[in-house]
Amino acid sequence: MCNLTDIPRHFGCGIIWLVVMASIAGCGGSTRTVSLEQIEELRSRESLLPIPADSVVERYRRYEPAVFYSTYGDLIRGATAIMDSLNSLLQVSVRLDTLAIDHRFESLGEAARRGHTLYLSSSYFYLFESLPLIRSVIYHEFGHVYYSRLSRDQVRRLKDIWEESRVTAMFYVFRDGEYSENARFGGHPEDSPEELFSSAFNLFSNRPEEVVVRANYLTPKERELVIRLRALVTEASKRQ
Repeated sequence: MCNLTDIPRHFGCGIIWLVVMASIAGCGGSTRTVSLEQIEELRSRESLLPIPADSVVERYRRYEPAVFYSTYGDLIRGATAIMDSLNSLLQVSVRLDTLAIDHRFESLGEAARRGHTLYLSSSYFYLFESLPLIRSVIYHEFGHVYYSRLSRDQVRRLKDIWEESRVTAMFYVFRDGEYSENARFGGHPEDSPEELFSSAFNLFSNRPEEVVVRANYLTPKERELVIRLRALVTEASKRQ
């Protein structure tokens, strides 16, 4: 865990707690090393990255925590404002009140929710430098929170939609990475009803016009699934 004194004293995050996760070397300011195996593994995924693998490594080494927070303060404040907005519709007991920014190289491209904390790799900031993209990642992870509020009937309806989608092109329509301002490696709706819901929560909220365009290429039966899923996401998004 990195010392929070690495963050400039004037840095503010609204009502969201900010936690810094980094290696000891990253906190101390010394050069952060990346193994040859890690670089080769990154090169194997280069087609999904916005810049070449070697440039990813260079940025990782450049943006140690102290430099990172002085450079991307506005983006981080924007991220916490998005979290505040999404939390406003949730009961206090399920809100995500902590943003943990993970500076470890092995966590590159990762985002996850655990308890009341949203874990977000610092790579989303220094690789994309885009608040709309960070918004999409946050919305997807909050989609898991909104999923947890579904009633038994809504869960059943969602499972029916997911099961019916397994033999259609629906999963392609709701794969986050196929949309603008989304990381190309984002989204795996085919994994479970919950993942389909989280992707749909993001895309209906942030890319509704693009969803409509893609849905126009579906069969009438498949478009009916899209309509049912949109209705379910709309229901779950209401304040409770």
